[in-house]
Amino acid sequence: MAKEETKTSAKKTGACKPKKTGHDKEIAKLQGKIKEYEEKLAETSEKYIRLAAEFDNYRKRTQKEMGDIIEYAGEKVLRNILPILDDFERALNSHDDDDSSGDSLHQGLEMIFKKFSKTLADMDVRPIESLDKPFDPDLHHAVMAKEVEGVEPDIVVEEFEKGYTYKQHVLRHSKVVVSK
Repeated sequence: MAKEETKTSAKKTGACKPKKTGHDKEIAKLQGKIKEYEEKLAETSEKYIRLAAEFDNYRKRTQKEMGDIIEYAGEKVLRNILPILDDFERALNSHDDDDSSGDSLHQGLEMIFKKFSKTLADMDVRPIESLDKPFDPDLHHAVMAKEVEGVEPDIVVEEFEKGYTYKQHVLRHSKVVVSK
């Protein structure tokens, strides 16, 4: 019976209900700060993840750019060499019209031209095939347009200067005459 008396007296006096003391208020205040710090931590973690992803994208982009720079480093040199190739081709074509007195000179020029062309081809420099092809502004530079019977419009009918590609880039556009 003593136990029942204790329970009854405790109910009457309110001993089972915890009283709010200064410690409870302080605990609630600290729990609020913990929640605030957890939110700040989550926000900071999210910013860190974004920054890490941005840095990774930057690293990949710069690696690609450096790869492109290395891959196409010789492009300027090749552009400066192309006029020499043009001169060789013109010399060969003009020498064909002469008599056969300079056969050895012609053969020498032809050998140099072939070796030079092969060297450029080995470096992945390719001539752009233009004649009788549709005009493509990405590959051709139209210097004239003229009417040609029996030819559809926008077809390359004449080539003034041969164009070249280097890997996937146009090294020099073909200078062409296009049909109207």
